[in-house]
Amino acid sequence: MSVIEALSKRYSCRKFKSDELPSTLISDLLVAAQKTASWCNTQPWSVHILSGDARGKVSDALVSSARAGLKSESDIAFPERYIGEYKERRKVCGLQLYSAVGIERGDDVATQDQLLENFRFFGAPHVAFISTPGELGAYGAVDCGLYISSFMLVAQELGVATIAQAALASYPEVVKRFIPISEGHNLLCGISFGYEDESHPVNSYRTERATIASSVQFHI
Repeated sequence: MSVIEALSKRYSCRKFKSDELPSTLISDLLVAAQKTASWCNTQPWSVHILSGDARGKVSDALVSSARAGLKSESDIAFPERYIGEYKERRKVCGLQLYSAVGIERGDDVATQDQLLENFRFFGAPHVAFISTPGELGAYGAVDCGLYISSFMLVAQELGVATIAQAALASYPEVVKRFIPISEGHNLLCGISFGYEDESHPVNSYRTERATIASSVQFHI
């Protein structure tokens, strides 16, 4: 699969099969993703992969925190608001999701349960938590963003579905109770991954992308 094909076929999977991936496949994925470019080759990403009981314990703790209404205290501040085209794109994405799973506007119970699926990792058997040293600032986070993209594209080539989730960074202190994230590291996000459940309706829609003209300007 070419990079262009992987970009075209990759999507945010929101329902996975429970089957665990072979350890050799996960190793191949990580070895390839480690080739990601970074500023001065600093490679500032730290990755913790959870499966089995470790995965279940973190999931249970995150679901409990969300249900209790625990305030998000993410290491890196989430966007304060979305305006203009960004707000519209976010709105359309949400409408597509809720339409796919049959949640009607105003159904707060079903909406909340769907939100909690984030903390259940959408049923994925594996989740990778990504952190980076705080002292590297925005550029350390940018390098990790490149790693996350590489991880997802390599996974696509290997037949593995993924979804990058900022929601998993909502409660970093909860996550850090279970995995030894280095002191001074900011938790950026999680990546749930495994085999996609092709039969589930939540995986039936695809988001659109803006035109090149809307985001690129040429200067001669």
